[in-house]
Amino acid sequence: MAMETTFVLKREELTAEWLEQLKEHLTEDSVITITATSPEKESRYNPQEVLAHLDETRRMHPPKRIPADIDINKVIDEMYWEGNH
Repeated sequence: MAMETTFVLKREELTAEWLEQLKEHLTEDSVITITATSPEKESRYNPQEVLAHLDETRRMHPPKRIPADIDINKVIDEMYWEGNH
């Protein structure tokens, strides 16, 4: 018969001494599973707003196809050519 026990500890309570005390109650073939949980935090971003912003950006700047043999260095030079500023 397997025994299951739940311990609820704060971070500062989880010490080497506490673990040693726990080990004293276990047999050689005991298996310990530790699951750490943290309080749920409110998301920094609203996913719906992020998707709406992404869609808006895609409409304003739709993807463009470029040829596979494009000279990317030439494109960069043209972008930063002094007459473009």
